[in-house]
Amino acid sequence: MALTFHKMAVAPAISALKNAHFVVSKGYEHAKASDPNTFLTASLHPDMKDFRYQIYRLTDAAKFIPSRVNPSLEGITLPDEEQTFPELLERIEKCTKYLESFSEKDFEGKQDDEVIIKFPGGQKQVRMPAAEYISRFAHPNMWFHIVTAYDILRMKGVDVGKMDFLNGAGGITIEDVPQQ
Repeated sequence: MALTFHKMAVAPAISALKNAHFVVSKGYEHAKASDPNTFLTASLHPDMKDFRYQIYRLTDAAKFIPSRVNPSLEGITLPDEEQTFPELLERIEKCTKYLESFSEKDFEGKQDDEVIIKFPGGQKQVRMPAAEYISRFAHPNMWFHIVTAYDILRMKGVDVGKMDFLNGAGGITIEDVPQQ
């Protein structure tokens, strides 16, 4: 099976979103025993944004992939309005379904097309080929915010581990090693 640009760009984002959903669900279950708002407003450092912000940005990083790589594809609007765990989980689900709606054909031949990312404030922008955008900007940005959200939950005492992060949604088959 050949590695297509769609598999490189979209499949990891879908997997990451599904695993993030699993981790956030575990966080929600844990938070129910106390005040969920203390989890939602928690950050790792006073100069860092809170848990909700991390979910906003990780879904934004993923949702922009299709329309930046192929401007003819319709984007999805996800305003930063979610304030509760159920609302954040729904946001992750919407983003996942959106990414799942695209096919290999939507990304075919787009890896060398130029992507322009304009930064907030309109004073700066970055131009790069789509494949570079995925590997050096979109995915790293998404992973940064997923890890930060995961770390906030760990800091708050949620029992999540590395395998929850990597395979919480069960996308990877893990099997016993045959005994000799």
